[in-house]
Amino acid sequence: MKTADVAVIGGSAAGLMAALTVKKRYPDKKIVVIRNVSKTPVPCGIPYIYGILKDVGKNIIQDQGFLDKGIDIITLEVASVDRSRKIIKFVDNSTLGYDKLILGVGSKPFMPPMPGINLKNVFAVSKEPEHLQKLYNALKNAKNVVVIGGGFIGVEMAEQVAKMGGAASKDHICSTQDSGSSVQVTVVEMLPHCLMLACEEQYCVEAENELGKMGITVLTNRQVKSMEGNGTVSVVTLNTGETLAADLVIIGIGAVPNIELAEKMGLKADPRAGIAVNEYMQTEDPDIYAAGDCASKFSFITGKPTGIRLASVACSEGMIAASNLYKHTRKTFGALGAFATSVGNRCFAAAGLSTKSAADEGIDVIIGEAVAANRHPGGMPGCITDMKAKLLFRKDNGKIIGGHVSGGEAAADMVNILAVAIQRGLTAEELATMQYATHPMLTASPLFYHIMLAAENAAFELTK
Repeated sequence: MKTADVAVIGGSAAGLMAALTVKKRYPDKKIVVIRNVSKTPVPCGIPYIYGILKDVGKNIIQDQGFLDKGIDIITLEVASVDRSRKIIKFVDNSTLGYDKLILGVGSKPFMPPMPGINLKNVFAVSKEPEHLQKLYNALKNAKNVVVIGGGFIGVEMAEQVAKMGGAASKDHICSTQDSGSSVQVTVVEMLPHCLMLACEEQYCVEAENELGKMGITVLTNRQVKSMEGNGTVSVVTLNTGETLAADLVIIGIGAVPNIELAEKMGLKADPRAGIAVNEYMQTEDPDIYAAGDCASKFSFITGKPTGIRLASVACSEGMIAASNLYKHTRKTFGALGAFATSVGNRCFAAAGLSTKSAADEGIDVIIGEAVAANRHPGGMPGCITDMKAKLLFRKDNGKIIGGHVSGGEAAADMVNILAVAIQRGLTAEELATMQYATHPMLTASPLFYHIMLAAENAAFELTK
């Protein structure tokens, strides 16, 4: 029987980061990564297969870099794990012994139990290359595409399908100024706005406006009641009674943790929360850890259970789990939730709580806002004159608990600064007086740097 010191089941963000960390921290250990897909897609790059890359193969994490580091990769489905004997059994009846095990089996798209869900041309957004290729092939001939869900995955898929134009054979890419795409894309969202679970409402409106410029229809405050068709989807019916023509439907309404293997192993797991782990990412079995979408999580800010599932969180947890295999050296302080996306000609990013979620938690906040050009002077190429930042600080102690940015590409890096600030408990006063790098071609003026200015506005309000 083949053996490994450390077996990692799952070959995406959490599993791969765990393997790299084990190799760095414990270079003498034999590491095997086990996955059930032929290749590993870049998770966050999946929507861009369709509009920008136009090739599933261009969105693949290459194995060679891991093999070169001495990490073995097995492409097989795991049938069972015998915890008492520490043996993994595969569907082909082969086995692998292990000393330590990390579960990074991820999540699967949530498929609502609605009529028509099993019709042809109804697609979830999964991480299987073959499935993604089938979706690509079907989109080539689609004329009416309905995207169910206006979160990040739904919005990004809608944008990229519009860019693909439903006419890949014509090499036509729809720009933000070209709404003449041959495909009609409609987004259906049950909340008042798209992206509302993460972003400030006014930024959600901006994102919807960008979608509109691309000819994408956004229907909010609506739910899909059913999908109908003779074998293949042709109509989507909403709870309002409205009907939408649809020859292809993309479902992007969230994900649920993969817990089936953990349950078969006898580990504590919940269908919504995931595999139960402690602060060291350790399951109830001291030799088994879990990380990423499959593992349970709690909010960094509130300490309550959270459904945040991001590749960045998965990588962090994979690193923590791997570091702790033989000695507990790191622990998770919870999932923060830092997001970034590009919609049309504008970028949006958020970290921590929004005004609404803070209110829902009963947290009183002071808000600091800033609007300024992202270049200085404003005549510089690439200038966006109305780049915006909105920061939320606790009224009781002045610490930042949320940050939102809308504007140019720097939005993501600005929110990364804010994510670190939230995790370190920085106050409005500290953010206002921090020192930042600025450059005319790259950032706002040092006099009007968005984070500094928004923090100063909040700091002033906190003195009242």
